[in-house]
Amino acid sequence: MLLIFIQQSAFPNFGIMSISALLKKHGHNADLLIISEEKDIIAKLKALKPDVVGIHSITGEHNWALSLAKDVKAAGFTTLLGGPHATYYPEETIIKDGVDMLVVGEAEYTCLELLNNLRDKKDISAIQNLWLKDPSGKIIKNELRCLIEDLDSLPSPDREIYYKYSFLGKASVKQFLTGRGCPYDCTFCSNHLLSKMYKGKGKYIRRVSPKIIIEEMKAVRKKWGFRTASFTDDVFVMSNEWLDEFLPLYKKEIGVPFMCNVRVNLVTEELVKKLKAHGCYGVAMGIESGNEDLRNRVLKKRISNDEIMEAGHLIKRNGLKLKAFNMLGLPGETFEQAMETLEINIKIRPDFTPVSLLEPYPKYEITDYAISKGYLDKSYGLDDVSGSIYVPSKIAIMDRDKIINLQSFFFLAVKFPIFLPAIVKLVNYKPNAFYKLLTKVIYGYYMSRVHRLTLRDIIRYALHIDATQV
Repeated sequence: MLLIFIQQSAFPNFGIMSISALLKKHGHNADLLIISEEKDIIAKLKALKPDVVGIHSITGEHNWALSLAKDVKAAGFTTLLGGPHATYYPEETIIKDGVDMLVVGEAEYTCLELLNNLRDKKDISAIQNLWLKDPSGKIIKNELRCLIEDLDSLPSPDREIYYKYSFLGKASVKQFLTGRGCPYDCTFCSNHLLSKMYKGKGKYIRRVSPKIIIEEMKAVRKKWGFRTASFTDDVFVMSNEWLDEFLPLYKKEIGVPFMCNVRVNLVTEELVKKLKAHGCYGVAMGIESGNEDLRNRVLKKRISNDEIMEAGHLIKRNGLKLKAFNMLGLPGETFEQAMETLEINIKIRPDFTPVSLLEPYPKYEITDYAISKGYLDKSYGLDDVSGSIYVPSKIAIMDRDKIINLQSFFFLAVKFPIFLPAIVKLVNYKPNAFYKLLTKVIYGYYMSRVHRLTLRDIIRYALHIDATQV
C-alpha cells in the first residue's frame, strides 16, 4: 500500500518522517510531494497511484489544504488530513467536501492500521484517532489511542522523502528532534490544548534515548552530511540527567556546532558552560513581552524581567549566540508596553530577535481571553486567521499602526540603539510595503548568520523558501 503526503511548507516535518518510517518498516510504502517543487500535483498523483493521499494541514494554511483535498478527491483519490489543524479543529474539518478521513493527534499507528486494514480489506471504521465518513455520509469519530510512550520503539525518521529535494538534502544545517511534549502551558501555544487532549492517555513528556539520537545523527551525516545541527525540541534542556548522558556522546561521536532551545527559568551558569563545552554555539529562548504583567498574566510565561536579564547576560557572557523570540500586538498592549519589549532586548543584546505579531487561534486560551475582554469579536473564527506573523490580527489594540511598524524596525533598534530616536519617529507613519520589505530583508540576513547558513544554503533557500517561514 502507498500513502503519499502533500505539504505546502518546504520544511521537513518530523511527524510525517516518523509515519513514513513506520509504514516502510511494516512493508508499506510512502512518499512526499512539496507543492512548490511539483509542477502538477494531480498529474503526479495519477502517475504514482497512491492508495491514500495524506494532506498536512496547519491553521492559516487550512483553506489551501481543504481546496487541495477537494481537487484530489475529484481526481478519484482517498483523502486523509492530518497535522495541527485536523488535530485541534476536527469538527470543522471533517464536514468539508473532499475530506474522506482525518487523523487527530499522533498518527503513526493510526496510519499503519489504516493501510493494513485497506490491504486486508478489513473494516476501518473503528481505528483509534481516525475520523471518517461512512458511505452514507455519516461522520464517525473514534477515540484517541494512548500516546507512544517509548519513542525508542519507533524507527528513525525517514528523511529520504524530504532529502530527495536537493535544496534540503544538501543543506549544511540539519534539524533533529529528541523528544515530544512540553511541560509549560503558555496561552499563545497549542501545547496547552494538546496536553489536555491527552490527559490520562499516557506519559506526555517523552525523550528518545541519547544513544539512539546519536546513531540517527551518524547515519544522517554519513548519507547527506551537515556542518551544523539544530535541535528543534521546544525545550531541549528540560532534563539534566538526559543532557549529562547525551552531551559527552555528542561531543565524541558528532562534534559539530549545534543550536538548541532553552527556557529562561532553566538557564544557569552551570547549564550554559556545559552546553558551550560540548559544542553548543547558540541558544534560543522566548522573551515574548518586556512587560511583566502581559507576559505573566496574559501569556502565562511565569518568568520575571530579572530572570530574563540574568539568562541573557549569562548566555552572552559565556560566548554563545542568543536568539530571542518576541511578540507584539498582545490583547490590551499599548505602544509604551511594546517599547518595553524593545528595551529589554536592547539591554541583553541578542544576536537575532524574531518578533511576530500575535496570531490568536480559535480555542487557544489567549483567544478566549481576548474575546472575554472585548479585544476580539465573539464571532472570531478560523476564517479570520491569517497564518502569518507579519499580518496584524483582528485584536483591537491601541496604537495599532505604531506597533505594526515597530515590528519592522525592531531588530534594527536592538542592533543599533543609536537609531532609536529616529525609529520612534518613523513608526508614526502608516504601515507600508517598504517597511515590510525591510523586515524581511533584516530577518533573512540575521537568521542566516545565527543559523550558520552557507552562501549555497542561502541561494538554495531563496529559490524555494520564503525567509519569513523560518
